[in-house]
Amino acid sequence: MQIEFWIFSIDFSALFAAADKGLFFSIIYVFLHGGWLFFLLLLPLIYEVWQMEKQNQWFDTNKFVLLAIDIPKEHEQTPKAVEGLFSTISGAHANINKVDEYIKGVFQLAFSFEIVSIDGYVQFLVRTPVQYRDVVESAVYSQYPDAEITEVEDYTTWAPVEYPDENYNLWGTEVVLVHDDALPIRTYPAFEDKVSGEYKDPLAALLETMSKIHVGEQVWFQIIVRPTGVDWIKKSEAMVYKIAGKKTAPSKGNKATQTVDWITNTIDNVGEMIYPLWKEAKEKKDDLPSMMLHLTPGEKSTIEAIENKAGKIGFDCKMRLVYLSPNEDFSPNRVISSVFGSLKQFSTLDLNSLKPDAKTKTSTNYWFTKYRNKKRKTRIIKAYKGRSTVAGYKTFILNTEELASLWHFPGVEVKTPLLHRTDTKKSTPPSSLPISDNDDTDVTQSLKSQLYKSPDFNVDLDNNYFEDKFALPRTETGNKTNTIVSLQVPINNQIAEKKGEPPSNLPIG
Repeated sequence: MQIEFWIFSIDFSALFAAADKGLFFSIIYVFLHGGWLFFLLLLPLIYEVWQMEKQNQWFDTNKFVLLAIDIPKEHEQTPKAVEGLFSTISGAHANINKVDEYIKGVFQLAFSFEIVSIDGYVQFLVRTPVQYRDVVESAVYSQYPDAEITEVEDYTTWAPVEYPDENYNLWGTEVVLVHDDALPIRTYPAFEDKVSGEYKDPLAALLETMSKIHVGEQVWFQIIVRPTGVDWIKKSEAMVYKIAGKKTAPSKGNKATQTVDWITNTIDNVGEMIYPLWKEAKEKKDDLPSMMLHLTPGEKSTIEAIENKAGKIGFDCKMRLVYLSPNEDFSPNRVISSVFGSLKQFSTLDLNSLKPDAKTKTSTNYWFTKYRNKKRKTRIIKAYKGRSTVAGYKTFILNTEELASLWHFPGVEVKTPLLHRTDTKKSTPPSSLPISDNDDTDVTQSLKSQLYKSPDFNVDLDNNYFEDKFALPRTETGNKTNTIVSLQVPINNQIAEKKGEPPSNLPIG
């Protein structure tokens, strides 16, 4: 068969002849007669789909556990203790070789640090790969010896995926950074009063808001944390050099580049030996005044903040916020506005801030709003349930100090008196001074009510509401899934279940 065009003609007889022999011969004919070019163009896409399938297969071989963590209310630890927790889990960073990464689909597993409010009861949770469970528990117990850790089932399984649903409605979004992740958000050291030494916990407002939701409502806040290397520091250095007006340090490059650089530098050095005057003139030309002398105070503080962030361990992170409610009580303005108002405490106008991602937020504008809202609700709830590090907005870097500011256990506020006690000798009080009959306790409480303007944090975090609802039953194999364990008070039968009986030939003192 031949098809003629205005200028040229194409003969399809050979193609139809191959088609008569079967589909396989047709493909071979097309491939040998120019189809290989399209195959090469599609090869990267084909490989990406294949690698994604391998990654999914490898990921399904891993198991995860969800741990509910309760900390006594009267503890006096600061977020610095939780910063140590994040530093510890950074040791889970795996050194993956190229074969495992590109052929077997192996990738770095992530942790999920979550704060959940169900019917107004707030719970701290950590989802961890099974092999790192002991690492997480040890890190918690080392800072909070009286902590209670319970393995619970996934609280997200019941949530509908398709919307609109006849019973429930959803509002969700990913929480992202406003500016480049080399710039830090406001962290917990900034919330300590420099005069009184009093620490105002920024997370208290968020937990207070989450505790005031109605019965039947739920608020989920999730921070995906994936250990990473130190390559992200190069971007911080580049930004510092740019602000300071300095040239970025050149990279070493590959072997070929290093060889060319060595030859060039050798010729340059020989030339400088022959023409020393030219070398002196060149040095004077390159000796430009430092731009650091011309930086504004704001630029200097920005450089310091960037370098401070780069000085601590970083993680690839992703944050999500989901609000679920029965249809008759669904009110995102009442709940979400307060939650984001609390998160605004971590924002600074000169550095970085948190905001809802416009491309994942389930409230859209302009056109096809119902259809787009429905699709976004499905995507955000699936990504939250799967604790996905791929779906939605790209990951960004947060260091241990930033993470500890966003996720930590608030406790009793250690308040420093505003009046400093001196060692000077005081004279006898005048006889006309009125003396109260109340004891020292009443005077102390009265003084506190005058000195401390903000109310105390009163969210009950040390309750068993979440555990009673989601705790896993004890298994027949002796797995302590629903057992609260403290390193200070070991339980004999638990140790025997985990490690077995001691050998009979063990010497006893």
